[in-house]
Amino acid sequence: MTRGLRVAVAALLAVIASAAPIVAQSSQPAWLSLELGKRAYADKDFGAALVHFDRALMIRRDAFTSAAVRLDQGLDSKAAREAGDSIEAVLSSLAREDFIQRDYARLAAGRRPGDSGLLEDLRRERISDSHRALVEVLLLVIEYRSLGELGDSIERLRECVRLLALYPEAEYWKGRLFFIEGELALAELQYERAYGMREALEVPGEAYSILYAMAELYEARSEYVAWENVMLRVIEGLDSGVDRYLEEAMLATLTEQGFNRFMTLYRLDDSYSKSAHASLAAFYLERGRAAAPRHAAIAVNMILSRAIAMLKARDGDYVWTDLQNFMARARGRRDVMAYLDETGFAANLFTLADALYVAGARAPALMLWGVIADQGIAPLSARAGARLSDPRSAVRRGQP
Repeated sequence: MTRGLRVAVAALLAVIASAAPIVAQSSQPAWLSLELGKRAYADKDFGAALVHFDRALMIRRDAFTSAAVRLDQGLDSKAAREAGDSIEAVLSSLAREDFIQRDYARLAAGRRPGDSGLLEDLRRERISDSHRALVEVLLLVIEYRSLGELGDSIERLRECVRLLALYPEAEYWKGRLFFIEGELALAELQYERAYGMREALEVPGEAYSILYAMAELYEARSEYVAWENVMLRVIEGLDSGVDRYLEEAMLATLTEQGFNRFMTLYRLDDSYSKSAHASLAAFYLERGRAAAPRHAAIAVNMILSRAIAMLKARDGDYVWTDLQNFMARARGRRDVMAYLDETGFAANLFTLADALYVAGARAPALMLWGVIADQGIAPLSARAGARLSDPRSAVRRGQP
């Protein structure tokens, strides 16, 4: 065990030994403990970070485990059972038992039964235990989920309460902590655990951040089969709209009609899979595998599609014609150039050029190398110039 983790474990044991203070502090929301953990992590105070992450997990679990019990209590009445699966119908039924009609009408004026303001007002009234239990559970749940996501369904509410007892974000950050401390086996367990809880993520797209963290871990262990499989999971989970037939049509256009025509006909939305495509393109190119051009083309198209949209958003007269014209226009836009630099556009374009040459598409490869050579981007422009002098240097000699 590393020194950092020994400190963290010691800190955690100290917290466990003084359980009463934790209970006293557990009234703070779970998200605050998570944010405090992130701050401690950024400050490299890993012992404190681990304590905060575990506290966040405990607060979240305890809150929603209790909520599940309260929900059963809230629904265990004749009025609630007869109202069926509708949250609004159950609330209305319970309100009819607790209020004279005119009093409730005044309280609810202009508000639906599940409105958060109305729920807060109801909590301050003298209402039945069942009614109060349901109101308090709803108020807790809508801190994390909108009423619309519940679909006015009691069963969906039950499912949310069950899911929200989990805290995949905190599990993921524990994994990051273990990873930076060199405890790769523990980090892997945490990432798998967090990914298995992905339905409970507040931002569903964070599932792909977890997958990328797994890939980073496998790369650190030189487990390239596992790394490749995770990258493919990212792509398969996100690119359902880019089916194989579309990919084949895009690649055929690129290899037979050139890059400029390819970008004229196709636009792909930027997504979490962009980095996976870019990484797989380089990985496959180094190993002489045929999938390299496909992944490189998708990565470049995603980057360039967004950059073109950025140009058009402010320069309404801009229309894509060719890569040379685009680069000339982009150089006049600091935001577009910053985006291209941030996404490694030139490097991805260079990978695409090499992959096309290796695949036998010589003309588009030469055109792309020419554009890169003209941009004065060190060291890629010099390497592109070398490719133009000796195109066969594009053939890599990497590991299998």
